[in-house]
Amino acid sequence: MKPLRHFFTLSLPLVLLSGTVLATPLNTMPLTSGKDLNGTPWSVPKGLPAERTLVLIGFDEPQQLAIDTWTQGLGLDQPTSTIPWVEMPLIENPGIFMRWFIDTGMRGGIKGRFQRSHVWTAYTDKKAFLQSCGITSESDIRVLVVDRAGKILQSESGPYTKEGAARLLKALRAPKSTDS
Repeated sequence: MKPLRHFFTLSLPLVLLSGTVLATPLNTMPLTSGKDLNGTPWSVPKGLPAERTLVLIGFDEPQQLAIDTWTQGLGLDQPTSTIPWVEMPLIENPGIFMRWFIDTGMRGGIKGRFQRSHVWTAYTDKKAFLQSCGITSESDIRVLVVDRAGKILQSESGPYTKEGAARLLKALRAPKSTDS
């Protein structure tokens, strides 16, 4: 009986941590990881493509239209774009089979490797993720500028606007502060 008790004592913390978001300060992108739609592993925030990255977060499939306004409005859908970005569908962790099913469906709808490499689906504890980011509603998409420490430097919601784009681009290009 002792080996079984030992197994559960060692395994319980791992089970409790799997698929959850570790505690992080508010307005901070929490630690999470996964694979892009090409199967390449990713991690946030340290594994973001640049010191400051644009992160487009959607919560439901119909919101893809609003995300597309940003990718088109900022030219992110063009391989020549110099803006570092990822699209992050945020989905409550449904288990391994449903992850495969969802990823397969998304891969079928996104034909090019370039576009698929930018889709980082976060299967996680949505409530904890949103709380950490300071996001209070899933009714609109969120477009964030996040640094590799996870700090959210700028946030916009809803479809593309020129004013929102200007604020995001300013945060992306701002010099790194010496107090962070």
